[in-house]
Amino acid sequence: MSFCKNTSQQLNIFDPIYSLTEREIKRLINSWAEIFSKEVFPLISEDRFSVLYSDNPASRPNTPVNVNMSLLMLKEIFSQSDEECIDSLMFDIRYQYALHSTSFKEQPISKNSLSNFRTAVYRYNEEHGVDLIQEEIESHAKAFAKLLNIDGRNMRMDSLMVSTSAKKLSRLEIIYSCVSRLIHKINKLYPELLSDELKAYLKEEHHNDIIYMCQGKDVDSRLTNVTADAIELYYICNATEVEETEEYKLLTRMIRDQTKHTEGVLGMKPSKEISPLSLQNPTDSDATYRKKGNEGNIGYVANVLESFDDKNKLIMQYDLQKNVYSDQQFSKDVIQKLGQQEQETNVIIDGAYYSEAIATLGAENKLNFVPTSLVGKEQSTDKTGYDKFNIDEEAHVVVNCSQGHKPDDSKYKKGVYRAHFNPQHCDSCPHRANCPVTKQKKNYLLEVSETKLHRARIIAKMGTKEYKEIASKRAGVEGIPSVLRRKYGIDHLPVRGKVRSKVWLGFKVAAINCKRLIKGVVNKGKGTNDNGIFAHLLEVFCFQRTFLLECVA
Repeated sequence: MSFCKNTSQQLNIFDPIYSLTEREIKRLINSWAEIFSKEVFPLISEDRFSVLYSDNPASRPNTPVNVNMSLLMLKEIFSQSDEECIDSLMFDIRYQYALHSTSFKEQPISKNSLSNFRTAVYRYNEEHGVDLIQEEIESHAKAFAKLLNIDGRNMRMDSLMVSTSAKKLSRLEIIYSCVSRLIHKINKLYPELLSDELKAYLKEEHHNDIIYMCQGKDVDSRLTNVTADAIELYYICNATEVEETEEYKLLTRMIRDQTKHTEGVLGMKPSKEISPLSLQNPTDSDATYRKKGNEGNIGYVANVLESFDDKNKLIMQYDLQKNVYSDQQFSKDVIQKLGQQEQETNVIIDGAYYSEAIATLGAENKLNFVPTSLVGKEQSTDKTGYDKFNIDEEAHVVVNCSQGHKPDDSKYKKGVYRAHFNPQHCDSCPHRANCPVTKQKKNYLLEVSETKLHRARIIAKMGTKEYKEIASKRAGVEGIPSVLRRKYGIDHLPVRGKVRSKVWLGFKVAAINCKRLIKGVVNKGKGTNDNGIFAHLLEVFCFQRTFLLECVA
């Protein structure tokens, strides 16, 4: 299939639009289709997706990329299936108007167009490690932000667990599933390699006999027997083509996850020693296990970065990783992606995203990370703490205490400040009870690490009115996980695997941004001269229709 750009987007004189009444045109222009047609559809970069297609012009041309992308976004906006979305394009003039296809004799889409397009995107990502959908959607977000005049000086982040659609399996089921899948594969390629004992896995009733017809006391013995079969299979497949199959690789990974060598003997690992990165289900090999709070999750973790102002908000970046991926690593990824900023930008986060190293790295790029809380034991801000001391971090010197008294000496070594204060000053100090200095025989000692000093300063800063005002704005981003779950069914994706799940997440993010853009443009026009845009468009449509009808007559 060769790559061709969609160049047929102009209205012809027989376009169905011109047969609409003035009332119908008015309704069309005031609908979502007008803004989607004028602001979203033209942004789609067809050239970005040219790598998915052949450069041979003699082959069949592709379905227009901008039509595929637009339909997949509208599909999420209106919570439709592929078939429902295609039907809407065929029979709903709003869809046709939004996608500039009203003049087409037949809509440029077929039954499998959307699934084939997604498959091509999956394959390219798996082969090259490039997510074309993410690149496209994040480029749209930048254009949307300019249109809505969001300056990008305030951002906020949040993450959410995304459950896999694969069934949660017991340890016995995981091992059995890997063994059974490989035996069925071997039976197709080299059936002579299978013994009668292994061929028992080919029987339909064998799964129920091993898994469900099993009492508690039998579990350990069946685990041992099924694992022994897995190890036997591992050696049987050596030096055969089976080693290149996905089933063999999964079995090898399972054996590595579930067993260990003890005194030269291969045996079962204790349950507590099994890694969260271990195989959870052969049908979704990317899913991992993570316990957050009192709940366990098998699947992935999604992260969103939202830019906002008093009127509008947009998701500027998103990501999806295995659920063992830390929030702090997401912070580092965001810093790398945003790069050096022209002006200081606030990134409001919760404590899990924050660390001293991240704050320093962010400051180098003019990104001010604002945590709403800190992970770990917090120091009371009511007492005079380390933040009350005047410490010059460039010269690495303790200058004086909160009362202005200079230390007798000050030293800095391996990230720790040590300073001695005269007891004459400390004994009579009104803040002595709350001061962190330690009394010694001849003087008072202040000893504080850079990390503890910075933490104390952050805690003190968090108590100020200005800081609380900024930090309170993070609550807005916490609605996105709820919307993704309730409205967009993020925990019930019809696909498995990190690559596919991330693509589906991308279109859901695009749907959220498109809806916010449409709302923002409509609100922007209210009470301003921009309100006349729709009226002007209506006049143009009516004039064109009248003129063309007269010409045809």
